[in-house]
Amino acid sequence: MKRLTFLEFFGYLAFVLGIAIELYALLSNPGSKLSGDNMFGGAVVLALAVAFIHSKHLPFNLTLIGLSTLGFAYFTFIHTQNWLWTIVLGLAVATFLIYFFGIRKDVRRNQSDWFHFN
Repeated sequence: MKRLTFLEFFGYLAFVLGIAIELYALLSNPGSKLSGDNMFGGAVVLALAVAFIHSKHLPFNLTLIGLSTLGFAYFTFIHTQNWLWTIVLGLAVATFLIYFFGIRKDVRRNQSDWFHFN
């Protein structure tokens, strides 16, 4: 069994906390500016989780990025009430998280292992 490093533990802790904050934001006063602000906080914490969790499972990484992106998009829509800016910001955040946190590199590195079963 592989032991977690401190940074990976911090990433999983940020994952749990980010999910809890986003759920709280959705359930308490949905559609309000306070809910949008809470969702922004949860999205930032989930972005930290993406940065610190170095999982080799692509679906898990993409799920984290998707949840963080949806949090930023929710915040944008609540504050602007404009779908265009929501979509633009969502795409920008997803691109940022995928590119700068090494998902591209992980995909290329693990691509040769996808079709082999051990």
